[in-house]
Amino acid sequence: MKKQLLLFTYFIANFIFAQTTVTFEGLTVPNSGYFNGETEYTATDGSGQIISYEDQMANFYVNYTNTGVYDYWNGFAYSNQTDLNTASYTNYSAYSSNGGGANGSSNYAFVYTYSGDAMTFDQTVNVQSVQITNSVWAYKFMDGSDGTGHDFQSGDYFKLTITAVLDDNGTLGVSGDDTLGNSIDFYLADFTNGNAIIVGDWTNVDLSSLGNVKGLKFEMSASDSYTPYYFAMDDLVYSTTLSTTENDLISNINMYPNPVNDVLNIQNCKDASITINDLNGKQIYSNTNCNETEQMDLSNFATGVYFIKIQQDNKIAIKKIIKK
Repeated sequence: MKKQLLLFTYFIANFIFAQTTVTFEGLTVPNSGYFNGETEYTATDGSGQIISYEDQMANFYVNYTNTGVYDYWNGFAYSNQTDLNTASYTNYSAYSSNGGGANGSSNYAFVYTYSGDAMTFDQTVNVQSVQITNSVWAYKFMDGSDGTGHDFQSGDYFKLTITAVLDDNGTLGVSGDDTLGNSIDFYLADFTNGNAIIVGDWTNVDLSSLGNVKGLKFEMSASDSYTPYYFAMDDLVYSTTLSTTENDLISNINMYPNPVNDVLNIQNCKDASITINDLNGKQIYSNTNCNETEQMDLSNFATGVYFIKIQQDNKIAIKKIIKK
């Protein structure tokens, strides 16, 4: 038992300390103050060209086109601009209190996406969080200071949806999946249900419910179709995935819902032993003789991430659960 507990603690330590943050600080920003693919565009026929860049095993893509008369792009640009006044597509600035990246940094991703754009990782990872804020143009459009008269009123919204990309084929997670692939909605502006909120600074968005992913797809939607579909992104945090071999040794165990509010159901666990540890490795639950189906009351657990170890017939499964 002691050996197994040490093994479990080993997995937890690796999960915590393998954490990586994509900060965009290692990228070289052109003299213009932003990169949108223009400086690497080589097409001569006016066609679109997908240009990629990488930071900490995270791959981002920007689709740039120059027809010779006009140019345009979509996807993941990056910037170090700090213009908090100009409400225009020419302004690649994040709306933030420090006028730059998250946590006082210089660089950040500047994203334009209408039908949805995805970034990928070199390997499957476990995503944790990301910092998001509005673009200056979108912010000023929504608060009415751009002069267009489209200031948001009751019932309006501007929403970012982040969906898990599960494999190299671009398979998207399905909302409602208990373990992988849930989509997360983050409101860059919310004037519904009596709210009057426009995000005006870097805000942490918890991505941990998405689980293990190969990438992330970002989509925008708004009540006003004229809303500029731009936002800024920084400090994307992920950790390398727990070993699939260890994580899936018991393939017939069914555990739901995850994330969980109150009761966690575990099926096909007859005669198994179950322990739950917090992120510090402290054991906070133990059951050494489970029934075929167990219902575990987690209502008194603090909100956060836990690891559940299930041992059955000399096999071990270690899974992450999220208490809401």
